[in-house]
Amino acid sequence: MHRKRASISLALLLLVAAIPQSFAQLLNKEAPVIVGHYHLNVTSVAEHKKFWVDTLGGTATTFGPDKIEVIKFPGILLFLRVQRPTGPTRGTAFDHIGFAVPNVPAVAARAVANGYKLTVGREPGPGQTVAPPTAGDYGRFAYLVGPDGVKVELVTSGESNAPPIVHHHVHFTNKQYVEMQQWYMKAFNATLRPGQTDFFIGADLPGVGYMLNFFRWEPSEDQVGTAGRAVDHVGFEVKDLQAFCTQLEAKGIKLASPYRKVPELNNVATATIVDPWGTVIELTEGLNQIR
Repeated sequence: MHRKRASISLALLLLVAAIPQSFAQLLNKEAPVIVGHYHLNVTSVAEHKKFWVDTLGGTATTFGPDKIEVIKFPGILLFLRVQRPTGPTRGTAFDHIGFAVPNVPAVAARAVANGYKLTVGREPGPGQTVAPPTAGDYGRFAYLVGPDGVKVELVTSGESNAPPIVHHHVHFTNKQYVEMQQWYMKAFNATLRPGQTDFFIGADLPGVGYMLNFFRWEPSEDQVGTAGRAVDHVGFEVKDLQAFCTQLEAKGIKLASPYRKVPELNNVATATIVDPWGTVIELTEGLNQIR
């Protein structure tokens, strides 16, 4: 048992060590595909601003003629829609949003002081309890639960003079974690990241690198889709979106909503797909111009 725990601990440390040292790559606007936004259903904009702005350091703004509430971080936009979510992120295959900060314990302590709870990374299996190493090395990373049950991971920035906070990755959890990773590689032309384990596998986006993570988890309840949940969908910003949609269809991936441009949103192009596990994915082109 101790040997098994030690091997898992080493695997977790290797995963943390694999975090890229340069965030210029993570913020590469010239990359063909990059995670660009998340759409949240929220019960209170004020409560979410307390978490995302006052606690984590994002910037509040609005977008479009309808003054849509947006929180900006380097590398990502969070769109807030006032609509009571049908549930937290837990219970879907979308597990959490990952950010990198220079001092994880300090940010985690500030979150706790502001009334937010710490949680674990990989959920324990049915009948199991949470204990290290499942709980994680909280000196290097930590997990928070924000308003409406939105889960966030903080990882340690790996470079000197790192920004106070920057978007780092999106993380999924699923019993079929390998199959899920392979679907995302197929859809977004990502590549297998070295260092996979019996509970973790990653995929790197071209021109971006470390971005898509997948944990194995066998929940006691059935997972549901993200539509209507606290994180309603994840958005990918795509170069030449119309051609990309054609490529998706050639791969057998159907569009849930077709390619179109939205005049009321500065002519941003958009389309939607849904992965086989119910995660809604919005594809956009031009949305990153409001950063």
